Amino acid sequence: MVGLLKFLLIAFAVWYLVKLLIRLFLPFAMRKAAETLMKKAQQQGGSTYTNEGGTFHYETFGQHNTRSQSTRANEGSVSVDYVPPKQDHKRKVADDAGEFVDFEEIK
Repeated sequence: MVGLLKFLLIAFAVWYLVKLLIRLFLPFAMRKAAETLMKKAQQQGGSTYTNEGGTFHYETFGQHNTRSQSTRANEGSVSVDYVPPKQDHKRKVADDAGEFVDFEEIK
C-alpha cells in the first residue's frame, strides 16, 4: 500500500513538472519555429522580417513591384502554356464486337 501511494505521489509530481516545463518552453519553441519560417519566406520571396518587442513585422518589397510592372507592360497579350490533345468523341469499339443498333423505348 505504501509503495502504491509513493508511486502515485511521484507520478503526480512528474506530471505537474512536465506540464510546467511545457508551459514555459512551448511558446519559446513556437516563436523560434515561426522565425525560421519567416526567414525562409524572406529568402524565397524578397521580403523583410523584423521582430521588434516580441511582435512580428513582415513587409514585402522589390519583387512584388517588379511583377506588377511586367504585367502592365504585357497587358492584353495571352500566353498558353498547355494545349490538351484533341480527342475524338466517337465510340471506340473493337471491330469484332458485333453490331450495335440505336433504339428508343416506346411506351
